[in-house]
Amino acid sequence: MEQIFLIANWIDFIAQILLMAAASVAAWRWGRQGVRIAAAVNVFAFVLTSPVVLLPFGDQGRMWLTCSLDLLAAAGFLYAAARYNSLWIGVAVLAQGVQAAIDVIYVGQGSSFTRIHHFMFGAVENAFTYVIQIAILGAALADRRRLALQAPVRV
Repeated sequence: MEQIFLIANWIDFIAQILLMAAASVAAWRWGRQGVRIAAAVNVFAFVLTSPVVLLPFGDQGRMWLTCSLDLLAAAGFLYAAARYNSLWIGVAVLAQGVQAAIDVIYVGQGSSFTRIHHFMFGAVENAFTYVIQIAILGAALADRRRLALQAPVRV
């Protein structure tokens, strides 16, 4: 049973990396400054929070570090959304905030990363990560469309 969870986690991890790569490339290619900032915050948050489980802290220390990094990422998304007036990045702010709230609730229950029956926690966390990726991708596509509508028509 644990092998099924391990395989599912690896498949999900690879899918997150691929979707993040697609959203980041779209943000750098088609997005304006706000979308690029959001993509950079997203990549840095993912790179910093992924190896947290390997740190030599206790479970509570790792969870508090994850909560802190999630709140910093939410602050970065909030800056990009407010400064550049993007509703799509606002969705990323809300998703990151809910993700941080779920982390805090999980820490408050005294749970740990290592217990396998908390698969639902991981599934919900990953669903919000996908929402963040899709919001950044949507912001990049909205910027692309906005720039295409502003371009002069050639005859």
